[in-house]
Amino acid sequence: MPAKNYLGVAYSVEHPVYVPAEDTFLLLREAKCRGKVLEIGTGSGLIAIYFAKHGFQVDAVDISRYALERASANCAMNRVSIWLAQSDLFSEVRGKYDTIIFNPPYLPVNDQIEGAEAWNGGSDGFHVIRRFLAGAPDHLSESGVIFMILSDLTDIDSLINEFSNFIFTRLGSEHFESETIHAYQLKLGR
Repeated sequence: MPAKNYLGVAYSVEHPVYVPAEDTFLLLREAKCRGKVLEIGTGSGLIAIYFAKHGFQVDAVDISRYALERASANCAMNRVSIWLAQSDLFSEVRGKYDTIIFNPPYLPVNDQIEGAEAWNGGSDGFHVIRRFLAGAPDHLSESGVIFMILSDLTDIDSLINEFSNFIFTRLGSEHFESETIHAYQLKLGR
């Protein structure tokens, strides 16, 4: 598989690992990291590697062992060191982070094919996102920030109301034929 390059990060990816696409690139462009960084659902490792190459201490997890194998190979290709672990969201994560990045499965679908965990958000698109937001405060430093993607195919306002302990700020968007995705920054409210 030939390597691709995005913003100076060489990477390769193959099924069933999620191929970096517009949502990955939007999140990478909009995330402004600081301090210790955690990426949940790292996939190919593109985002984690980018920030590691820019001097950040980065930890990255994914539920898929295939993704972790690909992320590890991409780390080696870019000569960066990242702690990688197989984890269902925060299950294997210890400690607090100043920045948490998550490109979640946000589509309101329940596909049953290999690799679908990368986009299956459940019937309302929030099945995984709810679990993530419930666990995030335990791993976010006091002044920490979260960067994540949400889709207008879901009821974003209902999610914001449900998780009123966070302040949601929309940063940037990408529009397609039938969908607009948004990069959000979240901070814990006071």
